[in-house]
Amino acid sequence: MKTTKGWSFLLLSLTLAFGWAQQEVRILNWNIARSVGANNPESERQPYTAKIMNHLRPDIMILQEVGGNTSGWNALNQEQALDTFIRNNLTFFGSTPQRNRDYYLYVNRLSDGWISNAIVSRFPLISATDVSIGSPNRGLTIGRIDVPGTNGLGVMGVHFKAGGTTNDAVTRQTNAENTRNRVLEWRRQNRRSALVLGGDLNENEDPDLTASFQIGGTLPDGRTYAPISTVKSARLRDPVPLDGLGTKRTYQITASNTTPRRRLDHLFVSATEPGRDRINILEAIIFNTRRMPNLPSSFNIDDSPNASDHAALFYRIRIDRWQSIGNSDAGYWVPEPNSLLQLVVLVSGSGIWLGVRWRRAKA
Repeated sequence: MKTTKGWSFLLLSLTLAFGWAQQEVRILNWNIARSVGANNPESERQPYTAKIMNHLRPDIMILQEVGGNTSGWNALNQEQALDTFIRNNLTFFGSTPQRNRDYYLYVNRLSDGWISNAIVSRFPLISATDVSIGSPNRGLTIGRIDVPGTNGLGVMGVHFKAGGTTNDAVTRQTNAENTRNRVLEWRRQNRRSALVLGGDLNENEDPDLTASFQIGGTLPDGRTYAPISTVKSARLRDPVPLDGLGTKRTYQITASNTTPRRRLDHLFVSATEPGRDRINILEAIIFNTRRMPNLPSSFNIDDSPNASDHAALFYRIRIDRWQSIGNSDAGYWVPEPNSLLQLVVLVSGSGIWLGVRWRRAKA
């Protein structure tokens, strides 16, 4: 039997020397329906919200509808409410988690007066900010997270205007165009980083589902209505998560367990392209206890609708870091396990190159 023991040892040594790494990350995108906030939240939802979060154990959470039912938004108060919820209810950050040590969070400073978005991360936030995408003044939350073994992961959260009227569609298309432009700007400024964008976009363009407004229709100002395609045109891809029955419903999950018709929630990832960290989808699900043939232990069929009228989107991804060669745009992704590897390493200043070829063992 031939083996690859010697080659594997050499590859391991080169991995340590050149800093190759692969990082798996668990990501949750969820409209939590005002279950956590500082302005009269839906507090009765919190035990169910926490139960689902503790089950999924995300490293990164992109949340919409952080807030409550009383007008009077204050981002710092909302951050404090979210921080208290995490410390008192979530177990996967540790037994006595502390902010800025075990987890990091940022709540969007822009709001419609009641609710907004938030990002929570196990990994440090390199930067966090928000930008306006038009009415109703909810903004796009933009974070860059120091995920080990990567060039920094971009994480964005957004909540588009709801409703099925023409005016709602006009606003939603504006939200989409401004989001696309901001994503493209971020990409130019962060050329090596992968990106995820999650949100309640209040629309879908799936031909087998029901849209809020006519997809491809002409708006009064002459623009074509296609908000999902508009966002995805910023070189984002849609893994299309499914629930336990193989369908795509994310909204109105309190309704009877029938054929789904609405997919308002989305979690996009950056496209695969040389020069940027690569995202590999390991798992992509819609967590909805009403649509599971086999419920997890200790769960009840109504746990999801008791938490929110939106189902949670959960991904496990692996990020392959883009490693540059010298100061040029040339480089390579982190080697994937159990595959043919052809790697050329340029030794700086010497003109010497080293080729390493790795194959799986053959019997």
